[in-house]
Amino acid sequence: MKNIIPASDYRRLKLLNLLFFADAPIVKKEVATTVECSVNTLNADIETLNATLPEDIAQILEVDKKLSIKTTTQINFDYLTAYMISTSHLFQLALSVFNGEKTTISEWAENNFVSRSTFYVKLAEVDTFLARSRLVLNSAPLGIEGGEVNIRFFFYHLFSKCYPYSGWVIPDFDFESCIDKFIQKFEQHMKVYFSPSTRVDYATVIAVSLRRIKQGYNINPSAEDEQFWQDIYTYHNAMDIDFSDLEKALGSQLIPVERYMMIIMSFLGSFTYVNRERMNVRLYYTEKFQGPRTLIAEDLLTIVDDRIADTLVLKVTIVDYLARFLFIEKANLILDVDYFSKKLVPDTQDREKIITILKKYETLPDFQFLRSNREVIATYIHNLFSVALLTESYTRSLHIKIISKSGFMWEEYLKTQIRRYYSEEIIVFCDDLKPTEHWAQHDLIISDSPLPNITDVDVLVWHMPPIKRDFAALGEIVEARYNS
Repeated sequence: MKNIIPASDYRRLKLLNLLFFADAPIVKKEVATTVECSVNTLNADIETLNATLPEDIAQILEVDKKLSIKTTTQINFDYLTAYMISTSHLFQLALSVFNGEKTTISEWAENNFVSRSTFYVKLAEVDTFLARSRLVLNSAPLGIEGGEVNIRFFFYHLFSKCYPYSGWVIPDFDFESCIDKFIQKFEQHMKVYFSPSTRVDYATVIAVSLRRIKQGYNINPSAEDEQFWQDIYTYHNAMDIDFSDLEKALGSQLIPVERYMMIIMSFLGSFTYVNRERMNVRLYYTEKFQGPRTLIAEDLLTIVDDRIADTLVLKVTIVDYLARFLFIEKANLILDVDYFSKKLVPDTQDREKIITILKKYETLPDFQFLRSNREVIATYIHNLFSVALLTESYTRSLHIKIISKSGFMWEEYLKTQIRRYYSEEIIVFCDDLKPTEHWAQHDLIISDSPLPNITDVDVLVWHMPPIKRDFAALGEIVEARYNS
């Protein structure tokens, strides 16, 4: 982040982060110490931020020499970060290059109302940042050079960090009429679900690729990489996915290697599997073709497996997260290497254990990326484990789906009868029988009528109204679950 935006803006972003996650106003001198500047500089930063940030985004307040931040309920820290990046010279320069504008340094400085001397300083910062991604800044005309895969991921990461403040920056490939239609077909085939926000992430990387293809920049992988990508594509039967929406917008057919990339790039974002069977299919592939990645996941899970009953979701999540490093050069840095405070949970010793395990695999072939990205990977895994531990009590509860042939009111009646004996800590009621946005969460179905074999979950057939033997049967299941 320090090279994405100027040092002064980075300091102001640290200030915004500190105030955004503070539980109470902070003494100004303490703020200055934390962001590593003088009180005078802090006052100047506050004045600058309040003058440049729209009032409907954020404003810093001072009362009794204590600072706090005022924002609307629609603004979070990621949005503030997107604002800071979107107004940076790196973003404006990258967007100019991405759009194919062949401008000189003088032309760009004049068009963006920046003196040439100031712009040269900015270019040095941009060049440093690009070098970390194995890219080179060309100055005549302004452009970005390097491996095509790295260039695409540079644009993707930058544009995704600027959203939603920047809006959709690739208008020639429309999100709704083109890319989202393809993503829906992808979801249906792969049995996964992208949330509205992660859907935009995947759409961005697709749109970046389509724009680069349209401009004549093609991926030229090694024979080994192309075969590996093809194996992934074939394993998931991706040849059955309809690419026509993308090809229509592009105006030509996608060559095989670009189709491979469209599928593999889905792992750059986050998605949810809609059933456990698909998770097992994913893990089977990884164990068969990428054994060491499975070993890393299993090794990391030893940190929490005695505290978490079901680690399947965690395992597949770790494997999918590590998959995003398949596409970049082995020692290349991913852009989101600087993490600010998330105020999730206090840090624990688990993070040091995670780092120790990652270091163990850094010297293995094809795992050099662990060394370069150790901190960001450790932070991600630590946060993942923290969330899993916080929700474990909910996960351990017996999740029940109630089904009545008499209708919804009778289902609600059965819930009230069960709740007379079991609290929400013991039994949780599920609404969806076959959810489309996540895997089915129910462990048991209670029905007042025998059901066809519609799921692989056990069915307990009750009477309506329930009788003593019905509750006895449920009691045996509850006791067995909590004694296991």
